[in-house]
Amino acid sequence: MSESGAYVGVRIIELASGISGPYATRFLADQGADVIKVEDRLGDPYRKNPGFHALNRNKRSVVVTNKEPLIRSGDVVVVDDIAEVDFVRSIAPGAIIVSMPIWGSVPTSRGVWGSGEHVSATTGIAWNQVSWTEGPVQVVLPLSQYGAGMLGALAIAAGLYAREVHGSAPHYEVSEIAGSGAMQIGDFWLPGTPQERDGASPLGPAGRAPAYRPFQAADEEWLFVACGTRRFFEAMLRAIGRMDLLGSPDLPNPPWGLIEPEPLALITPVLEEAFREKDRASWIEVLRTHDVPCQPIQSREEFVNSELAASNKVMDSIEHPELGVLGMPSQPLHLEECPSAPMRRAPEIGENTEAVLKEKHEPGTGAGQGGPPLEGTRAIDLASFIAGPVITRHLAMLGSDVIKVESPDADPFRDFSPHFNGWNQGKRGIALDLKRVEDKEFLYKLVEAADVVVENFRPGVAERLGCSTQELRAARDDLVLVKSPGYGADVSRADQPAFDPLLQALGGMMVAQGGDGEPVFLTVPVHDAATPIIAAFGTVTALYYRAICGKAQTVHTSLAQTTAAAQVAEFVSYEGREKPAIGGFDYKGPEQAQRYLEENGEWVWSDQEGKSVVERNGFACSPLAIANDLVCQHQDSPGWGPIHQVGQLIKGAGSHPERAPYLNEHEAELHLEFD
Repeated sequence: MSESGAYVGVRIIELASGISGPYATRFLADQGADVIKVEDRLGDPYRKNPGFHALNRNKRSVVVTNKEPLIRSGDVVVVDDIAEVDFVRSIAPGAIIVSMPIWGSVPTSRGVWGSGEHVSATTGIAWNQVSWTEGPVQVVLPLSQYGAGMLGALAIAAGLYAREVHGSAPHYEVSEIAGSGAMQIGDFWLPGTPQERDGASPLGPAGRAPAYRPFQAADEEWLFVACGTRRFFEAMLRAIGRMDLLGSPDLPNPPWGLIEPEPLALITPVLEEAFREKDRASWIEVLRTHDVPCQPIQSREEFVNSELAASNKVMDSIEHPELGVLGMPSQPLHLEECPSAPMRRAPEIGENTEAVLKEKHEPGTGAGQGGPPLEGTRAIDLASFIAGPVITRHLAMLGSDVIKVESPDADPFRDFSPHFNGWNQGKRGIALDLKRVEDKEFLYKLVEAADVVVENFRPGVAERLGCSTQELRAARDDLVLVKSPGYGADVSRADQPAFDPLLQALGGMMVAQGGDGEPVFLTVPVHDAATPIIAAFGTVTALYYRAICGKAQTVHTSLAQTTAAAQVAEFVSYEGREKPAIGGFDYKGPEQAQRYLEENGEWVWSDQEGKSVVERNGFACSPLAIANDLVCQHQDSPGWGPIHQVGQLIKGAGSHPERAPYLNEHEAELHLEFD
């Protein structure tokens, strides 16, 4: 067992198998928890997959006929099947229980088991993936399972915090349906809109926006250009020498107004021809000179060998007695006071049975479900765009009082109003100009009464705004700070804008999904969805550690670290391992017995587990998501009125979060409260 990490002394009994549950407990094993993997004599079926080594490192394995003594010794018990919860509770009344069923706890026509692709099919991932033809696409990454694993880690951390601070012993449920929702955070449905979303795009696998997509350069290499704001769009026109297009009435409201058919048809060939005039390296140099967000599209191997991966210590390796040098992603976050445990290989089946059975462990005590685990805490959100604000959205989901601080010009992504609402649910809002002394002083009053501050500034910006670590901790010395810059510790990219697809490009996701063809832009915003879950786990872990030891710390995450965490099995490497799955043109699946099929006008996913009808309206309309109460309704979302949105994803941790705030909505309320 490790002697480093925030969870040293915590015992977790893992009765789960596969991807989701073991990935959840792995996050805590990396932070020193004693995770005991309980298996039968045949072992976890996922042992056949190379990813097993990454999801089960730093654990111990036992094979026993009587699980009760182990369950009784657990501070946390993680199970797959909801039917096991009552049995576990009868044995371990003071334990935190996290159940991770595939389909949730609501009775449906589904059985207990099912592949991750069934979840992707029934919750919108497959249909929403952009493609040339009308139809679903198999995304080769098991996103719903990885999402559930990360969300499960957050649930375990929240349960331990709740027991330590509130004295409760809750049961939380994190299904793979919820994992899919977490990876599609911001998904929405507006009443009165067409009953079926388009599955195809005029740009095919390049996406739907003409200035936020892959381009092929003169040397046939690919790069991604991410002009997500008007400022970046203007900078791109300047870089390609087409300022004559700026302000054209035929190109209204760039960049996102250009997705309409007529402006899309006009601007697309102009941009494609421009980027074919120079090689990729030349274009990247020109674009960066003009501060246009861009990155080369490269393979996973190129990412592993890059300075970006090295500076962020994305990969680690150990010597395995049978496989030789075994490489895998490291812990995808850094807690300054809690270094991750040294990596130990995944155990053999039953390897630690004798040793574990000789040990005595007295678990902590708690009673009752309790309320929202973070009730009584306050977080200040200084972040913008997507990944940063979603961190505090998840903290609000768990009961924290979150105050979103925006400049008077607003978060640039307020323009994506329905999505913005999903990224900023559950918060109060105020606009402060931090260049004004009065507003800066008021920010310090907010910080003085807060437990957490989250920011995702580019390097140097926090200092210019008076939000440096020293200045914030001067307001409150035990503050948990969360810093989540896009490229993490890579100083060579410190001045480069970072968006989800740029890390998709750098980390090999687009190449993998494209297979032997063109790179594919994943519609699911993988990094913008996964990074906040990881950061929220780190935040709750830091709050738990502060409650235990009295020490505050800074939590560091980044989109760069997430790119490996969201491909954790795919990045496992050793001599002779089979290659990870790749996709292809409008990819329907690897073989006839495992693919998307059209039957009687309906698309279905078909494999050995059966068939599932494809959901064409997104997560917010998925009958399974609605039946599991993972979708909420806001009657007055900012700018859009009634809207259906992703809601509470950890069942048992509180009610659905409220809608996002209007700009400066709570100014008077907050001044009254803090002045």
